[in-house]
Amino acid sequence: MAHGVRLLGSTSRAPARAALNRVTARCAAVMRGVIGVVSSVAGLLSIGPPVTPAWLLPVVGAVLAWTTVFSLTAWRHGLTVWLISGEILLVSGLCLAQGQVVAGAVLAGGSSWVAGLVTMTIVAISLAWPPPAAVLGGLVVTVAHLVGAQSAGAADDGLTGAVINVVQVVATAALGGLLRNASAKADILLAQLRDFERRATVEQERRTDERAQNSRMHGSFLATLMVVGAGGIPASTPMLRTTATAHLAELERIAQSTEPEAELVALDERVRAVIDRAQLTVARRLAPVTVPWRVAEAFAEAVAEALANVHRHAGTDSAEVRLSDAEGGVWVEVVDRGVGFDHAAVPDHRYGLRVSIVDRLAAVGGTATVASGADGTRIALRWSP
Repeated sequence: MAHGVRLLGSTSRAPARAALNRVTARCAAVMRGVIGVVSSVAGLLSIGPPVTPAWLLPVVGAVLAWTTVFSLTAWRHGLTVWLISGEILLVSGLCLAQGQVVAGAVLAGGSSWVAGLVTMTIVAISLAWPPPAAVLGGLVVTVAHLVGAQSAGAADDGLTGAVINVVQVVATAALGGLLRNASAKADILLAQLRDFERRATVEQERRTDERAQNSRMHGSFLATLMVVGAGGIPASTPMLRTTATAHLAELERIAQSTEPEAELVALDERVRAVIDRAQLTVARRLAPVTVPWRVAEAFAEAVAEALANVHRHAGTDSAEVRLSDAEGGVWVEVVDRGVGFDHAAVPDHRYGLRVSIVDRLAAVGGTATVASGADGTRIALRWSP
């Protein structure tokens, strides 16, 4: 549409939800990367019985490798289902193996490097999944952490950590749910704005159509009536009957036209049809050009008015019409070698040039210039996509 109201630039059906997913995924990518590195370093620095390097080093290496995969994937593609599922499996396995990867003294204190990864995993699950699934995934990790702590002989500390983890699961799932609800409400408001935009555009196009049809009515039909009323054409002349028949056919075409305004049509065919109806000998040079339907209508009506003016006022029975698509735009020129006229001296009640040509092109974003002198008149019409 040529002149629609434009309130929103996004074409996404749920832009607020998409923005939330993007932000949370990148936050999770950064946090998981930092926690993964810090926890791995803490695990290496706190090595002690019964942990041995033969066990710890491969595990830390796997944690760092997965941390890299998680962070890069979350940043580029979001928190996908397989990514979060892999995180749950890896961290749950790490929790079950606490007796082999966490020093006994550290495990008894309840602040192991594995506990940091458990907390981060619970947060990531809540950012990725809706509350019911987030709670279930968080409880899987929590139970694995509790079972691993009990197997390593730290049942009391494991129970305390499990209670803390359950609180984290519920709190982060609730927070994630609130964020999703807020984004859903924002998307509803944005959808309402898009609907308003569409309705405003349709209304504006309807009014433009009304102005365009009024312009056509003046440019062809009312102008003929004015000439008849002024005595310029006798009521019984065959030319009047021919002209009236052509105008009635045009009115019927306007009433029955159902072409979509965004459809591209052949401008050269429209201009050729206008030339064929003109009461002049018209030389033509028409390059094949396609433009939106509304633009083609504006050009066709402007050319029809220009040729009608040649017939009525120029004192010549010939003209030339040229159509080209040079210099990034569409050009149509109507040229005659008649007597010419003084543009400034045209009476105010003569609307043909101003309404049916200049305003008609301006309504679709085009321009029209008129140059006239002793050697004739040149009307140049231009429109750029």
